[in-house]
This record gives sequence, structure tokens and C-alpha cells, in this order.
Amino acid sequence: MTVLSAQEQQISFIVKNRHALARDFDKKIRILDSLTAVLDAMDQRRNEIVNSISNENVKNKLIAIDLDGILNVITLEKQKLCSYHGIFSRNTINIGVVGLARQGKSQLLRSLSGLDDTIIPTGSYGHCTGTKSIFINENSSNPHGEIHFYNESEFIEKIINPYYKELLASITPPRTIDDFEKNSLPPLPVEKQHSVSDKTKYNQLELYKNNIGKYKHFLFSASPITVSVDNIREYVAQDDVSGERSSFRFMAVKEAHIFCRFPHETMSNIALIDMPGLGDTGLVAEEWLDRTLLDEIDVVLFVKKPSGLGEVWKPQELGLYDAIRSAQPEIPMNLRSLLIMNRVNSPSPNENNVKNCERMARESIDKMAFADVLIADCADAADVNNVVLLTLLTHLTKTATQINSSFVLDGDNALKRIHAQIKIELHKADEAIGIHESSVLNFNSFNKLFRETIKRVYSGLEKLTNDLKAKRDMPDLSFEKYVIDSKESAYINAGIPSLDKIEETRNLFGGYKSACEYYLNYIRTHLTQHFEQLEEGLAESVESVKSQLAIILISVEKGSLTNISATGGSAFLGEVSTLLGEQYPVLDPAFKTLVNFKLSYQGFFYYRLRKHLDYLTPDTGMAELSAKPSAQEIYDLLTAMHKIALERIESEINYWSVEINHAIFATVEQFVDKVLRSENAMDEWQSFYMSNRGRIWPESFPEFFIDNRLRWQWIDVVERLRTINKSIVEKQ
Repeated sequence: MTVLSAQEQQISFIVKNRHALARDFDKKIRILDSLTAVLDAMDQRRNEIVNSISNENVKNKLIAIDLDGILNVITLEKQKLCSYHGIFSRNTINIGVVGLARQGKSQLLRSLSGLDDTIIPTGSYGHCTGTKSIFINENSSNPHGEIHFYNESEFIEKIINPYYKELLASITPPRTIDDFEKNSLPPLPVEKQHSVSDKTKYNQLELYKNNIGKYKHFLFSASPITVSVDNIREYVAQDDVSGERSSFRFMAVKEAHIFCRFPHETMSNIALIDMPGLGDTGLVAEEWLDRTLLDEIDVVLFVKKPSGLGEVWKPQELGLYDAIRSAQPEIPMNLRSLLIMNRVNSPSPNENNVKNCERMARESIDKMAFADVLIADCADAADVNNVVLLTLLTHLTKTATQINSSFVLDGDNALKRIHAQIKIELHKADEAIGIHESSVLNFNSFNKLFRETIKRVYSGLEKLTNDLKAKRDMPDLSFEKYVIDSKESAYINAGIPSLDKIEETRNLFGGYKSACEYYLNYIRTHLTQHFEQLEEGLAESVESVKSQLAIILISVEKGSLTNISATGGSAFLGEVSTLLGEQYPVLDPAFKTLVNFKLSYQGFFYYRLRKHLDYLTPDTGMAELSAKPSAQEIYDLLTAMHKIALERIESEINYWSVEINHAIFATVEQFVDKVLRSENAMDEWQSFYMSNRGRIWPESFPEFFIDNRLRWQWIDVVERLRTINKSIVEKQ
């Protein structure tokens, strides 16, 4: 007992050590999730660039970056890492018992666990276990089972469709349970009718079809359900204790979890997994074998009961062995599997298989690799305990570190492979839009083009500034036209009422004085409306000078920025400002100030015009009527006062056209000073032209003909990918 107790402690230590490794795998999985998110963003940026450019060379370079290939590899490797994470997160070491039907698997499980056939089914008439069962050692006074059912989509996808794929490839598989139930089952193709294996699988499919009414309701019921240990067999066994197939519930069961207390104290951290008879039962069990072996089973006990009359390895057994080996190729079979020869001691020479067990145990070493080959009577609990359990526990303690290291190494190698592949594609990403382009030839070409261009820009801006300076004491002709139109409109349409209107208003208000005050307010308001069009004139004058500035920058003969934007004037300057951004601390604020510059009638002129309108305010007392006023007197008074107010306004606005030129010149001169004469201005111009050289000179730099915003977004996502990819190596 002391030895077993020590082994029990070692098993507990193995489980705790695995939990620590699970945390490492969790970090690896998070790295893969981060890579997936960045690669998805990178693919989106790539599509935006490809759809925004016409340069086929750049398009082809971007499309050649194999992002889908990396994502596919990450998906596959993540599935494997998640499986490893699940293995190391478990609180148990899982022992799977596999083999063909009637080899003694259930006997071995009962002997290992101490459970009886009410929980672990057995029979004498063929396949007994119908679904996977996991026996979990739980110190509980209430042993019970949890039955997990397939839902409809899982059942169709994982159970029925594989039969169609294997046997009825030319037939469209059913999509729903109703389809499977209502439609006739196609016959087995002629070319497959001579295969015993195919006929066996087809018969299994017929069983699912013919008995669907007996189990389909479970596919739509709550899952899992809890059942007593006395009722477990009717959900997991293919027949009852008499060998009659009376229940087909197992067909709807995905797996059963049986919680009970194992008699052996050394099994506290060990779970047992009972697999249906494999290799000769049909396609379905073999389809999920790989998944179970990869995710849930740590060590496989391969059970074989040789015949007393003679025995060889059956093809199905060799195929099952290969399936187990291929499920986890990174772990050698001699580390994770034991062969159990089920010995039968009988006085009958036809049943006694001891000699054949010994012979096949020797031969198996040459045919297949196992950690050990044991001969034991699977029905004898003492024999199994002394031979199988003791050897199994010893094997687990000796090989755990090596097996765990194999998983860790495989996980590390998976990340290294991804790292290497990403590194290749990062190089393509850099070259596609010239992120790290450093060709001396291209740099010299750029320098020559930039120097010639910036000279023309400087010259153009200086000339415009000098022209505006020369005109600043002259009226702005465009705005002056609006002023003249406003004055003429105010004279022609004074808003002075007719005599009849004055009489009507006098009668309405009860006196000529009230009528006069009413019309003073009216013509004052009416007069201001004629000058509101000056707002449009101011905007036109400002836009005119902005257009002149834009032309200097856009023109091929000067700034060569024609491909930066399809717009002109303020819109063009605004797009340049957007392209500049905070990384250009000299140019960016200068352009923003220019873009936002405007002259407002309400803010710039109206308050100055308003003081001349006070003359038309009744409270000033300027409108004095005689003792006996008349409509004619009011008409004459309104006409005279309107003329005086308009003359006063005219003397004010005649100089506004000149003031506008002063304001425009001051703004342009300030802009030119900032973009030409500020410290680092030339460096920023060079950087801006360098960043946008593909759009400015597409014939010289075709690979850079990309919107600057998209280019920076591409650079950002590429660098994020580079950083995460670098962390893969640093964290190993």
C-alpha cells in the first residue's frame, strides 16, 4: 500500500503540474487570437487599398501576401493548442479502453473500477457498449449519470452525414431529422455491395433510419439529463442483459458521464473512458475516435482476447491501431499505449488462450509499438489490479514529464512555424507599398523632383503675396460689385408705402404718428436686407484667394499635387490639412488656419452699418410731424429720412472693398510666412512629399500611389503584426 500511496501522490503532482502548463497554453492561444484579429484588420486594409488604386503592380504585390494561408494555419494550430489546453486543464488523467467488440473491454473496466454491469454494460451477443462513457471518480454517496444528447444539427452533421460521405457520395445528405425520416434511404451502390465493411456500415445506417422514431425525441430534449445508476445501461448499451436490442436511446447519446466512487484509492485522479467496439461496428464510431483520442484520452489500453484455437491480428485491429497513432503523432505510441492480452484460463483447450496470449505478446513487439504488453484475466479484479493497474500507474509516473514535454514542444514548434510564415509575409507587406524602400536610385530621383517642385511652390506663393500686397489699398472688384448692387437695390426698392397704405395703417393704429413710427421700423428693417448679400460677396472673395493658393499647389508646373485630391479651392486645402495631421506641427496649423479663414458680414461689417440705421429709429425723435399731419407728409418724411440713412451707409461701405483686400493680404502673408519661413518648414514639406510621392509622381514611384490615410493605416497594422510576431520568439 505504501508504494501505491506514493504513486497516488505522484499522479496528483502530475495533474497540478499540468495545470501550470495549461496557463502557458492559454497565453499561446491568446497570442494566436491577437494574430487573427490583426490579420483580419490587415486584410481589410489591403482590400481598401486595392479598391482605391489602379496600379496593377501594387495590387498584385498586395494580393500576393498570403494572409488566408496564415489564418488557415493559425486556425488549425489553435485547434491543437486548445486540445492541449483542455488536456492540461483537466483534474484527471484519462485512461481510454479500446479494441474490437467482444474482447473484454467492459470486463477490464469493471475490474479496474470495481463497478458492476449495471453501470458498465456487457453481453454475450455482439456489440454491447453503444456510446462513449466517461467514469469519473467522485467521493459521493449519490452515484449517478449525466446523459448528454446530440442536438439535431450535431446528429445530422456528425452521425448521419459521414455515412453519406463514405457510402453514398453522389447523394445529397439530409439537412434535418425530418428529411432523414421521411425520405427513403438510397440503396448501397453496386460497386460497394461486395465490401463487407461497406455493407456493415450501411446496415448501421439502416438501423439509424428504421428506428428513428424510438430516439429522435431525445435530440430535441434538454441536455444533459441526470439518471440513477440503475438506469444508465438503457442509455449507453446496444442491448439488454438478455442480448435483446430493445432500446435505441444510445443512438441519440453523445456521451455519458458516470459519477461514482471507485473502490481503489489510487484512482483518485484517474478517469476511465469506455469506447464502443471499434473497427468493426461502422463508420460513426471511427469518425469521432480521433477527436476523443486527441482531446480526452491520455493513455490507451488496447484490449485483445486471442482465440484458444489460434489468432492473428485482424485488419480492423491494425487499422484501429493506426487511427490511434495518427490522432496524436507527436506522442509516440510506446509512451501512451499499453496492450492488454485478455487471458482465459479454462480446462477446455478450445477456450484456453494462454499460449496464444504469450505468443501474440511476443509478436506484437515486432508489429506495433506499445509501452508494455501485459497478460491478465480482464474478468479477474485481483489479476487486473496486480498486473494492469500497478503497471499503468508506474507507467504514468515515469512518462508524464516526457509526454508533457512533447505537447509543450509541439505547441512551441507550432508558434515557431507561424512566426516564420508571418515573417515571410511581413517582408512582402513591406515591399508592397515600399514601407522600408531605401533604394539610393529612388531617393536621388525623389530629391531631384522635390527640389525642383518646392522651388516653384516658393516662387508661386511669393508672387501671389506680392500681388496681393500691391492691391491691398485698392478695392476688391468682386466684392465692390456686390456693394454697388446692394446700394442700387436699396435706392430702387426703398420699401416706402403708398399714400393709401399709410391711410389704412393710420386707421388701424388710430393716428398718423403711430403709422409713421410703424413705417420707420419697417423701412429700417427692409433697408438692412439689401446688404445681406454682402455675406455671399465676402465668401466669394475669400474663396477666390484660396483657389489661387490651391492652384499654386495643384498645378503640375508648380506644386504638382494634382493627384492628392480631385477638388480645388477650400476643399483641396482641407484635404491637404487632413493628410498633414499632427505629425506636421508647422504645416498642419498653418493650413488649418487658412482653411478656417472667412470674412463674415455679420461679424465684420454689420455692426458698423447698424449705427447709421439709428436715424430711422422712432425713439431718436428725428421724425417730427406737424400739428395736423397727413399721409402725404408721412410719405415725404419717410422718403427723406430713407435717403439720408442710405447716404450715411454709402459713405461707410465705400471703403469696405479696400478693407477686404487688407484682411485677405494679411491672412495670406501669415500663411506664406508659416509654410515657407518657419523653422523646420522645409523639412516638413520634404516629409509630406516623400510620404505622398507615389500620388504626386506616379510615373516615377508607381508603388506608392496610395492614399496617405490608407498608407498610414497599412503601416500601422503591419507594425502591430510585426510586434505580436516578435513576441512569439521572445516568450519562448
